[in-house]
Amino acid sequence: MLLWRVVKSDLSVMSNPFQRLQELEKLCVERAAALPSLDSNVSEWVGIGFNIGNTELISKMGEVVEILDLPSYTKIPGVKPWVVGIANVRGSLLPLMDLKGFIDSDDLVNKKKCRVLVVRHKGTNTGLVVDSVSGLKHFSLEEQTYELPNMDAKLQPYIKLAFNRDEKYWPVFSFHALIDDERFLQASL
Repeated sequence: MLLWRVVKSDLSVMSNPFQRLQELEKLCVERAAALPSLDSNVSEWVGIGFNIGNTELISKMGEVVEILDLPSYTKIPGVKPWVVGIANVRGSLLPLMDLKGFIDSDDLVNKKKCRVLVVRHKGTNTGLVVDSVSGLKHFSLEEQTYELPNMDAKLQPYIKLAFNRDEKYWPVFSFHALIDDERFLQASL
């Protein structure tokens, strides 16, 4: 009952509802001017830096959903050597794939220091084991280039662009292109 009296008193003060809406709109526009704009960082590209052996790469921020230490895992029989195993991560099974093993056919040097980049693509999570993660990398879109540095030919199908800062190239590795690759999908022997 009390609520109705408050609403009724507000209605009596407000002679013109349209005028009240205009006042609210004006107030919102005034207060919104101080808020940051969504397009204020449009000229910035953000990615995750990581290493495969001695090769420094970056990946688009939206492709990586989580970064983990290498969890306990169970080996799977009858799979290619680059399939590390399967881990239970918070109640969900996560297949773990050695990215260096897939690209170079080399084993990881130090599994204790490895990190796992969890990639979600087409509704499935995949844990990609890398040598190390160097964190977030911020680049200006003016630093983007399609001129790729000299690199291992086995990496080239997954790299279409790079960023060039201070004469150093940062190739952008596409995890989605990797996961769509037929060779990667054929993990069984």
